[in-house]
Amino acid sequence: MPTAITPSSSDPALACYVSPIGSITLAARDGSLVGMWVAGQRFFGRPYGIDEASAHPAVDLTSPDSREGALARARWDEADARALRAAASWLDGYFAGEASSPAAVPLAPTGTDFQQRVWEAMDTIPYGATRTYGQIVTQLRGAGIPASAQSVGGAVGRNPLLLIRPCHRVVAASGPGGYAAGGDAKAWLLAHEAATASSVS
Repeated sequence: MPTAITPSSSDPALACYVSPIGSITLAARDGSLVGMWVAGQRFFGRPYGIDEASAHPAVDLTSPDSREGALARARWDEADARALRAAASWLDGYFAGEASSPAAVPLAPTGTDFQQRVWEAMDTIPYGATRTYGQIVTQLRGAGIPASAQSVGGAVGRNPLLLIRPCHRVVAASGPGGYAAGGDAKAWLLAHEAATASSVS
């Protein structure tokens, strides 16, 4: 059965990073990070056909001390290794309470034009801050893009770059709202940023 996504000539290079919210799978292809998902996340591995079972034996990049050796043993294309190294370093900073810029990580997520616009809108939410689905709708409509809270919620939920594209900062008007990685993970991330935002501003 044909799919909407044309696969690359090679499967993504996969690595894992053990974090306070669970094991994170990183995927790189053609020198860019294309995926970052936590174990148990809704839409894990989409749209690249990666499932948690195939991601499980991924190279562990959690420890900065052993990272270079792990990357060398993996024998990946150097561009993919650079993208995964950059992503792991970004995660080091994030979980240390730093508001590291994702600009240091080459990103190439696959999504529709509308999804890309929603993800770009999420990028504008500062560390330690939140925006409601309605505020994202207003932002998009201001740029001439038809949007509804439902369509924005669908795009937020399908964000393939968890954390680095901060979908956890998008909340409902009446509370935290849903999160593809689960309510506990969202609560932890928002509390982590609230506790460390003053030290990074």
